[in-house]
Amino acid sequence: MNPKISAITVCRNAAELIEATMLSVLNQKYDNIEYIIIDGASTDGTQDIVNKYYDRIAYFVSEPDKGIYDAMNKGLSHATGEWVNFMNAGDIFADDMVLADMFVNPINERIKVVGGNTNIVHKDRVEILYSAVYDVRHQLPFCHQSCFTRNYGWKYETAFKIAADYKVFYDILEQYGIEAFKAYDRVVANYRMEDSTTFQNLRKAKREYLTIQSVHKDWYWWKEYIKYILHRV
Repeated sequence: MNPKISAITVCRNAAELIEATMLSVLNQKYDNIEYIIIDGASTDGTQDIVNKYYDRIAYFVSEPDKGIYDAMNKGLSHATGEWVNFMNAGDIFADDMVLADMFVNPINERIKVVGGNTNIVHKDRVEILYSAVYDVRHQLPFCHQSCFTRNYGWKYETAFKIAADYKVFYDILEQYGIEAFKAYDRVVANYRMEDSTTFQNLRKAKREYLTIQSVHKDWYWWKEYIKYILHRV
């Protein structure tokens, strides 16, 4: 039997985006999906859209949360699948064969994360972000929309506001080595790039990355730290 996949969507006031995301999950040509939706007490009609598909959803709650990673942890606490994917509101699987293609063959127990490439969708263009499994210590190997992490009890550290997903991958690298990551050369998801990304947001993200990577203060860390101090990132 195909392994159970827990697909989790977290959202808040996403009435314009949530249905496309939901359908990209529910229309997968795969017979063992558990769909979980964690809504942050939306007031714009998001709940009404979710309720249209209520009989196909394993768990749904709408209540206040303490931020995106708190909401994602709520989803994890209800996930019973062998693998977990986060497909948040506004993002979609690239096509309806993603899960069937990714899990057609058994995956070795030593592998903790599998993923692929991502279409980064801007207002005026689409670019492909390729997986970077070869360099997990220095960068995010996959967008979380495009990867599946084995469900072995991990949680996001909510002290990180931007890079908690990277912290999970970094910890897996430290505990299990690079052999715990497997990349597929296929586009897994379309990620909708927000136009509101600012220099200050980039600096906050970089600060969190540097904090996580400070376990190994190699030449790369010092180079990036100096750039950060000099306000070049």
